[in-house]
Amino acid sequence: MSAPDTDTETQKKQHRHALIGIKTAIIAGALLMIAGIVYAVLQATDPSPEGDAQPVDGPAQAEPVIAKPQPPEGQR
Repeated sequence: MSAPDTDTETQKKQHRHALIGIKTAIIAGALLMIAGIVYAVLQATDPSPEGDAQPVDGPAQAEPVIAKPQPPEGQR
């Protein structure tokens, strides 16, 4: 049941600090989400046309190892 006498203006005055805290938390959360998205996008973009190739240990002309599925024991 709701209270029989609700005066929203009085309630706003009485809960001013709580409402300011809630609004601040919402704004801070939105800013952190935007910052996280911007950071993720900036980390994912490759600014150089060739990309930054990282050297790998081992010979440069080695062929990649590709796993091939083996047939079941009875079909070999």
